[in-house]
Amino acid sequence: MLITCDNNMQMGYIYLMPNETTVEYTLEESDIGLYYDIESLSIPRIKWLGMGQILSKMRLAVKTYREAVNNVFHCEYWNDLDGEGYMMGIELYLTEEMLLPLVAHQAFKLYDVRWRNQDFRVLTLDAYLDVLDKNNVIYPLTSQKDAFVILSVDPISKVGRIMALISARDDLYPVDYLQKPLFMLANSSRYFNRD
Repeated sequence: MLITCDNNMQMGYIYLMPNETTVEYTLEESDIGLYYDIESLSIPRIKWLGMGQILSKMRLAVKTYREAVNNVFHCEYWNDLDGEGYMMGIELYLTEEMLLPLVAHQAFKLYDVRWRNQDFRVLTLDAYLDVLDKNNVIYPLTSQKDAFVILSVDPISKVGRIMALISARDDLYPVDYLQKPLFMLANSSRYFNRD
C-alpha cells in the first residue's frame, strides 16, 4: 500500500487501491530508510473476531460517505471516490513527525473480522484504540454496504478524518496490496541535516 508524505508540503496521500501510480515507487527511493530498516517494514495481518463486536457498538450512519461529506462533516482536504462511491485514496495533513510514530508502532494493520454476519478486512490508519473510539462514526461507501470508512469527526470544526477502511471487496482492495508497505517519505528533516 502506497502512503506518501512530503514533509515540506506537510501533505500525504494514502492509495487504498492499486493503480498505475503505485507501481512507480520503491522503498529504496524513500527517506523512510533514514529512520527504519526498509526490510523490516510491514503491515501485519491479524485475525481478531472480537473487533466485529466493537464495530457493532459504534454508530453506523444511514447516509453514505458521499452523501454526508460537506453536509454532516467536512474533509480536511479531499478523498477520491470512484464513480460508484468506493474510496480510492485519502489526501491528508501529514508530517514526518506524524508519520514516523505511526510506522514505528505499526498503526497500519489489516484485521480479518466478522461483522454484520459477513467477513470483512479492517485496515487501520491510526492506533487501533483511536480507530475504535466509541465517538467515531462508520459510513458506508455505497448502498451495497460492502465497504465502509470509520471517521473521527472533530465536534467543533466538523472536519472528518478517515481512521480506517472496512471492506469485503477484496477485488477493489486486494489483501496482497494492502499488506505491502510503501511508505514514501520525501524531504525528510534528517535528509537535509546530513553533513
